[in-house]
Amino acid sequence: MRQETSKKLFSYWNRLCGNRPAPERSEIEPSDIRDILGDTFILEVSQRMRTISFRLAGTRLCAAYGRELKGLGFLALWQEDDNFEVAQSISQVYRDQIPVLISYTGATDDSRFVEFEAILLPLMPAADGNARILGIAAPRKQPFWLGAEPIVSNHLQHIRPIEVTAETPPLAPHGDYPEIGEDTAAPRRVAHLTVIEGGRE
Repeated sequence: MRQETSKKLFSYWNRLCGNRPAPERSEIEPSDIRDILGDTFILEVSQRMRTISFRLAGTRLCAAYGRELKGLGFLALWQEDDNFEVAQSISQVYRDQIPVLISYTGATDDSRFVEFEAILLPLMPAADGNARILGIAAPRKQPFWLGAEPIVSNHLQHIRPIEVTAETPPLAPHGDYPEIGEDTAAPRRVAHLTVIEGGRE
């Protein structure tokens, strides 16, 4: 991870997990992540409707896309060629409870581009049977036009899964979590997780 927003949300989620693969939705306190709330979102995966949509989306994220994202299908933001790989990764998050790191480029109608980093984190299944995913997406750099010219499509660059292992060592102290790097293919420990590099090159 390179973005401070991603690191903050991952550390918060990681602390809530404890020795579990994922926390409950009710454990997420907006006041605990107020400084990154504008970039944060929750996806809902409906088993009955077979849809993946935004249940909630922060104000900065909605401004970047020039519209309210709540209720919008998540895959509608992506190029058609990327839909299958993105959907597969989402399935990995909610079925296998494996966090995923995504790098992508947002494009406007006027061919302006901005690089984003996003992270998708599993939550425990809801009582209604639907899956929920906690996420965050923020630009690597803030261009002057972002928010004035809406992003109309996402172009996938990399997807990197973070696999939860069966062996769970003691958690690191609060705030003392190693970073997830991107330059090595060898598995690395991050608290009770092992990072497995993968995705597109």
